[in-house]
Amino acid sequence: MEGGKSVQMKQVVQISQPPLFDDVDEAVVLAKKDVLSKVHSLLYYISVGDLDAYQEMVLPNMTCFEPETKGQLVEGTSFHSYMFENTKRDRPKVNCTMIAPHVQMLGADAAVVCYTRLVQSTNSANVTTTERWSETRVLHRTNDVWKLAHCHRS
Repeated sequence: MEGGKSVQMKQVVQISQPPLFDDVDEAVVLAKKDVLSKVHSLLYYISVGDLDAYQEMVLPNMTCFEPETKGQLVEGTSFHSYMFENTKRDRPKVNCTMIAPHVQMLGADAAVVCYTRLVQSTNSANVTTTERWSETRVLHRTNDVWKLAHCHRS
């Protein structure tokens, strides 16, 4: 990632209480750091409404349970594409904090990341709100690239 975009990402999405990767195996530590970096990037692209970058980071058949799905399992990216496209004109200024992320490797090519996400936003009327979400994201590595396979947000 370019230096300027990396700085901008850290200004939009912070990590509070970062995990201590105390695994004995250095390869596991590096994999966990890579996975966390991918989720950090994903949250940034969601926060700034970059649909193209988001779609590059998710599997085409990803699944999710989110409040917006009303308890239904949604598969594919069209649900999120609609959300991105229909909120971009009114996108508020956003600050996102990922709190106490926990990364668990499920072998060499799968990982689960759990955390609490606080989203502060200020709308055009200069009203600021804060939302809290408990999130779990499952990532799968294919062709040496981590991609989101499933998200559960409540």
